[in-house]
Amino acid sequence: MTVLRTGRPSVVPVVVPQRLDGDDGREFLAMADIFNTALHHDLGLDHLRWDAAEMLPAWQDQTDRVQAGFLAWQDEVPVGALQLTAPREDGATELEFDLLALPDARDGAVEDALLARVLDEAEGLGRTHVQTYTLHRADAAGERMPSPTGFGSVPVDRYSRFYRDHGFTLQQVERNSILDLTAPLDRVGELLTAAEAAAGPEYRLLTWTSPTPARWRDEFAHVISRMSTDAPFAGLTVTEETWDAERVTRRDERLGAGGVLVSVAVIEHLPTGRLVAYNELTIGADRTRPTNQWGTLVLREHRGHRLGTLVKCANILRWRELVPQSPMITTFNAEENRPMLDVNEALGFTPLTVAGAWQRVS
Repeated sequence: MTVLRTGRPSVVPVVVPQRLDGDDGREFLAMADIFNTALHHDLGLDHLRWDAAEMLPAWQDQTDRVQAGFLAWQDEVPVGALQLTAPREDGATELEFDLLALPDARDGAVEDALLARVLDEAEGLGRTHVQTYTLHRADAAGERMPSPTGFGSVPVDRYSRFYRDHGFTLQQVERNSILDLTAPLDRVGELLTAAEAAAGPEYRLLTWTSPTPARWRDEFAHVISRMSTDAPFAGLTVTEETWDAERVTRRDERLGAGGVLVSVAVIEHLPTGRLVAYNELTIGADRTRPTNQWGTLVLREHRGHRLGTLVKCANILRWRELVPQSPMITTFNAEENRPMLDVNEALGFTPLTVAGAWQRVS
């Protein structure tokens, strides 16, 4: 049913609540609900749902990143949501945001009002590179917009047109793939055995469940920091992140407070004692939900030894034992990152959606 709304949308900041079940938690919950309703409408899928309980601790402790949210109200009803985040490193110029309107509030006014707020916030923070991602079904029909990297494309739909018409340019396309955890994982075991043999005696596999062991916090901080320099970001401006053991601890505490379970697989380079590769699998308090694969990285100087396959396979098999209820793993990879996509495809990951990375420079 189409709802006729005539009021001019107003954009109001979302209060960061102390708890979600109090009066001050309603707007935070409404923000997540709007994102989930819009994503389900657009994709017909629920594997990328926002969970307010998982999000909240990162908003309550903003030591490492700026976090802010806004609701667009029309006729006293919240009809659109905006979430933005930005690094706190000195010299950072980027701000990333997510912006969605409810299906019956997409006349352009709500999204225009939310985007205007994004640009105002970016100016206030001194950020000149404003970035966002659009999500599309991988099997969407119709005209396509190719990635400037030469790998992948996104549909020319209302989202692509909206950002193009507001001065954003497509920088990169990411593939969102899923692995069915209800199917046999024999192939994963076979690839693990082969990867262990290929890695050789200089590399050792280690695993843990969050929080990070004290022995490895400094090293884990280093390998996480390399994600901002070693991963492919195409034309996106990405500030090199500063990590140390204290930041790893803060991250672990936030994740734990949000009910998030994290399984980590890493590779130690025995001659140096350094960590040189890692993979993370995560899930919220509802263990029947899809699993998220977060960072997977092999440091540039240690590539070519099948370490990416090793950490992925080991963590998937470990995860099956830790969280047998989760039906799938979902992950994102740049379309030009063919080595990692080769690993995923060999493991049985299949494409489900694509994401367009957009940037506007002022």
